[in-house]
Amino acid sequence: MNSCPSANFVPPTILVVDDQEPNVQLVCGFLLDEGYEVVPASSGPQALERIASQLPDLILMDVLMPGMDGFALCERVRLLPECAAIPVIFLSAADESEFIVRALESGGVDYIIKPFRKAELIARVRSHLALKTSRDKLARLLCEKDELMAVLAHDLKNPLTAISLGVQTLQSKTDPDPAFLARVTGNIESTVNQMRTTIETLLSEKAAERAEFPLTYQPINLQAALKDAAAALRSAAAVKQIKLEVEVPQTSIIVLADAHALRHILDNLFSNAIKFSPRGSTVILSAQEHADAMPAVTVADQGPGLTPADMEGLFQKYSRLSARPTGGESSTGLGLAIVKMLAERMSGTINGENRPDGPGALFTLCLPPA
Repeated sequence: MNSCPSANFVPPTILVVDDQEPNVQLVCGFLLDEGYEVVPASSGPQALERIASQLPDLILMDVLMPGMDGFALCERVRLLPECAAIPVIFLSAADESEFIVRALESGGVDYIIKPFRKAELIARVRSHLALKTSRDKLARLLCEKDELMAVLAHDLKNPLTAISLGVQTLQSKTDPDPAFLARVTGNIESTVNQMRTTIETLLSEKAAERAEFPLTYQPINLQAALKDAAAALRSAAAVKQIKLEVEVPQTSIIVLADAHALRHILDNLFSNAIKFSPRGSTVILSAQEHADAMPAVTVADQGPGLTPADMEGLFQKYSRLSARPTGGESSTGLGLAIVKMLAERMSGTINGENRPDGPGALFTLCLPPA
């Protein structure tokens, strides 16, 4: 069964709060014309209910409303942690300076005086949504920096300890025999190579994550791409006595994709299957084409599968699977996040689940046909 939905753009959601129905209809009409999702509310308490059920990207609210006015509503909204970064724009016929100052002091980011023109309203909305997007991106980057440093600290601490112990061992021997010297220095060299691999992997994944390379879309034979990627990993599979089975139809499956990005995805999915599969097991790599869905590549292993906790953070950055690599391979926790980013850039999807026909994980990559 193939489940390959198309990736769709989700427009920003804007909450419009005003006790006057004509005003709500006017503002909502302007926003709907621009393609925004709109959620109306006729009072402060109703607005809080709307926020609890669906978090908006921006809020437009009147000042003078019975019961809870706009100032009180904005202060309540700012007390909600999940709403701290949501821009609030006041719309009011009151043009006194004390109203504007109070609106900004209560947590508003802008104040538009009624009557206003559609162009002015839309320009303010776009500006504040763009600022919010920039702030959210900066916050994510700062969080990712902290996570990257934590990963480096975690992954390099043990190797550095091993190197330090090796050096101390050498220093404790005044006249080590050649065999002992070769063994200790060999361990140190192996540990250094492991650290280098970890750092290079992180750097390459971060470069791909920033999407520094442009994508060039072209028709690609999916069977050929799958076979080439599998051939490059057969030696790694052979070390663990893992059998790679490639199952593709006779007729060509042509997808529209970037060759470099597609190879990056396939390498990651195939190497993950090998990494988490037990010695002597089988990894099945297949390609399918369906009349009612996008062409797909599936990767099925015979490893421990995915736990509920794995499923929750499967494609999140720095999220590591509960299973451990069966051959001592390193894992940065970035690979699947990069796979998802690249798949979506190519208008495709990626899905991970447990195999329905036995133990193991099943990953499905879907790409648009050429």
